[in-house]
Amino acid sequence: MVSQIFKKTVTGLLVIAFCLAGIAKITDKLSPKVHHQMKRDFADLAKVNPLKVWFHHDVNSDMYCLVIGYLEVICALVLYSAPRPLKFLGIVILLIIMAMIMQGLYWLGKPAVVFVPGAVSSILLVINFITLLAEAPPKQKKRE
Repeated sequence: MVSQIFKKTVTGLLVIAFCLAGIAKITDKLSPKVHHQMKRDFADLAKVNPLKVWFHHDVNSDMYCLVIGYLEVICALVLYSAPRPLKFLGIVILLIIMAMIMQGLYWLGKPAVVFVPGAVSSILLVINFITLLAEAPPKQKKRE
């Protein structure tokens, strides 16, 4: 009982956080200040994107921000209501996004306090992954 409440709470926090963050990256209707701050941050992150650093391929910062925003919203909705295998995929995609963003922030030399939201959401994603692994998969009905 308590584990179900804990799991639903963690999942709910992740869904709300990633939906709000993704929507803020996609449009300025929610909060124009936050949207423009995200655009500025992604302009910096595009300079240290692994595609740019390792493969010398320029990354369009506006497109980068939009793609990450849409991925966050889609993966958050998958965490909320998709079948179990898709939830695993959504968690893995979000963990990769968080690792890539935190790596970019590290390469930019940002202060440690900037890493806190990414670290907290990564920890919650790992907890959600573990609780998803711990629950028994649904039994398949035999066809007759």
